[in-house]
Amino acid sequence: MLAAAGSTEAEAQTRPELTAMPAEGIVIDGRLDEEEWQRAPSATEFLQLEPSEGAPASQRTEVRVLYGPGSLYIGATLHDNEPALIERTLGRRDEFNRADWFVVAIDSYHDRRTAYAFGVSAAGVQFDAVKDGGGDGGPGPGGGGGGGQVPDNMDPSWDAIWTSAVELTAEGWVVEMAIPYSMLRFRRASTQRWGVQFSRHLPRAGERSEWPLVRRVERANQVARFADLVGIEGVDPRRNVQLRPYSVARVETQESETDPGERAGTGEVEIGADLKIGLGPNLTLDATINPDFGQVESDPAVLNLTAFETVFDERRPFFVEGSSIYQFSAGPGQLLYTRRIGALSPIIGAAKLSGRTGRGLSFGVLGATTGHDFSPETHFAVGRATQQFRGNSTAGGIFTAYDAPADSGRLRSFSAGADWDLRFLDDQYGIEGFAAATSRMWTANVNEAERGFAAKVWAVKRQGAWQGFLGTEVFSDEFNPNDVGQLRENNAYVLIGSIEHEINDNRPFGPFQRASAELFGVQRFAYTDGLNQGLELDLRSQWMLRTFQSFELSASFESPFGGYDLYETRGLWPWAKPASVRIDAEFTTDERRSWEIEPEVGLTFVEGGGRGYAAGLRGNWRVSDRVSLEGNLEGEWEDDVLAWSSNETFLSDGQGGWLIGVESGEVVTDPDDFVEFDDEGQLAGILEGVEPVEVGRYFVPVFGHRDTRSLDLTLRGGYTFTPDLSFQLYSQLFLAGGRYQRMGILRTRDELAPFDAFPKRDDFAFSSLQSNAVLRWEYRPGSVLYVVWTHGRRLEDEMSPLAPWGPSPFERSIGGQIADTFDIIPQDVLLVKLSYTFLN
Repeated sequence: MLAAAGSTEAEAQTRPELTAMPAEGIVIDGRLDEEEWQRAPSATEFLQLEPSEGAPASQRTEVRVLYGPGSLYIGATLHDNEPALIERTLGRRDEFNRADWFVVAIDSYHDRRTAYAFGVSAAGVQFDAVKDGGGDGGPGPGGGGGGGQVPDNMDPSWDAIWTSAVELTAEGWVVEMAIPYSMLRFRRASTQRWGVQFSRHLPRAGERSEWPLVRRVERANQVARFADLVGIEGVDPRRNVQLRPYSVARVETQESETDPGERAGTGEVEIGADLKIGLGPNLTLDATINPDFGQVESDPAVLNLTAFETVFDERRPFFVEGSSIYQFSAGPGQLLYTRRIGALSPIIGAAKLSGRTGRGLSFGVLGATTGHDFSPETHFAVGRATQQFRGNSTAGGIFTAYDAPADSGRLRSFSAGADWDLRFLDDQYGIEGFAAATSRMWTANVNEAERGFAAKVWAVKRQGAWQGFLGTEVFSDEFNPNDVGQLRENNAYVLIGSIEHEINDNRPFGPFQRASAELFGVQRFAYTDGLNQGLELDLRSQWMLRTFQSFELSASFESPFGGYDLYETRGLWPWAKPASVRIDAEFTTDERRSWEIEPEVGLTFVEGGGRGYAAGLRGNWRVSDRVSLEGNLEGEWEDDVLAWSSNETFLSDGQGGWLIGVESGEVVTDPDDFVEFDDEGQLAGILEGVEPVEVGRYFVPVFGHRDTRSLDLTLRGGYTFTPDLSFQLYSQLFLAGGRYQRMGILRTRDELAPFDAFPKRDDFAFSSLQSNAVLRWEYRPGSVLYVVWTHGRRLEDEMSPLAPWGPSPFERSIGGQIADTFDIIPQDVLLVKLSYTFLN
């Protein structure tokens, strides 16, 4: 037998095989009554991943594979000695809920790296996803608890069109699948050899079994350890062509801009289309014109008082599907962050071309244009390629381009990078790294160009009871990929490392089913002058009991030996940030039950007396086979934590008096934009030695001791009528408030001078209520009707910084904040979206 790509001869000899048999005329009815099923050999030796790794599965499973001229057929007989207890919870497609599941993962490229997964629950709900590389073994101890988590960190954004059926029997249940070849990518060859793995999820026993079993300490390269599927002959890759036109009708009401206190309404109807064309067996074009993502759940409200933007996950299907091809990590950031596309103006059109050659080269090209009223304004382009060689080693590159209107002329930015992942000794060890550069230019003044670079090198141990990495990273002060990508901090040299131990090789011991511990550390220095930015240490330990309850303990140490924050003052000089320690604990109840509760608490100690507190309670409840509920209540508080408040302009009147700029955040120059105040004779002494912007004018950072509070209540519910018809409801109530007291001016990076006479107050309160209700009907494969209602209320109550001051919004009670939120006129949107898929 020939060794597979990425494996040694010895590995290929020990890898199990399953032979697929030819067949025609298979009817997908969940009965496996055709004669071909009886002749096909079966995979039966399933072993447990959970709860007792390596033990025989408690229930017998038989899986057979057939192949026809147009589809691959999977038939699974899942025996159960208590068939009345089979869990048949209904759910939305791709919602991996608490139910009995059968999943097949197919490495049709046989590259030992990427697989397509297809799953069916006992209720007939379909799940499909793309799996790249490894995984953590599934969602919790049962490999499919009540929370709708995805097994093995698969990407469920990929949607295939395939058929399946289930049938309950006196001995258990049966799954029958037909997967068209057009949904898979494989090489053109007379004889095929694919990788395959089957898994079964039995939630009532907290059991997950597999054939073949891949141990947890080897799951970083899970696909490389699949069995071989052989015997498929004379099949050719099929072209996948899908055209999905859609129409959207939207009615929106909100407060009138011209008549405050009254509602105003608008309505519109739009059309658009998605297109997917298989240009060959290994090349696919995806395009969208005038896309609408109104059915996508809204981003949650958050309280962000940091110097950095809030980063949200991409949720839009066009950009999520196949996103792994374009991933290029730049340390803690990434060179492509697709949320930039369409953030400032609507998307007119976008297209992706992706593929993979028979020699292991995967590539993707993405382009998008945005603008108001179908007028192109901003353009995005991305090209990415990765070559696989010598097993699972890879090397690749990326290029991005951005062109947009600027204050004068155009802003054009480019980024380019190369990355590598070189693996040795059966993928147990590796060297990872990247090198990247960015350039930002303004056409009106090319002398303003910003050019920077970044690089990383890590030595990694990937498998075994001990895993981890040690490396270094560097980011120049002008490295900036944020027009197309996302990066929070540059200007740094970084020393970084992690070590993780799977206690007892992740096998049961004592009262524990498994346990692990991890230590992570990172030390930063400024790239420009070597200034110490502090050390961060994180210690985390996870423990799961044999009773399927689990708990997690963690501790984080920030700047225990001192360090400076380059960004807290929003562009002014560094700040010697105080050391802090955060301790967190989380507990999870038995996931085998129909309900699950996760309480958590956190406590933060900040040098100088500041304190932070956090508490949360998450839960989910499978009310019935059709109804599921989830809830999350979180609260956070800060008391007396020293933090930046604002950057202020102070102007001397030349006679011992002082004025302060009305606006904060930028140097105030207009004399009419200042007001006098009584500094109580303090300011001249405080500003002595501080470099002025010009004679008598100072621009300095102001700090205060901050008190904050936030409360987040998020609820989700779902009612599933059939596997193709579901109703889901989401709602988030978010309340927050803050104030600054005992103010001071940062004279130097090490000295904060108290300034009790500071004339401004920065108390605030914020409240938000967001709700989405979505009715989804997949009336035929790939064709969907959405009826969506969204409801939003948002209220920001900020105290006028300068006197006269009214009541502080921070002192408003929680009940008062909620009442205020319901007093405002909401924004309501009713949307109906209909799509129809034409499939070749």
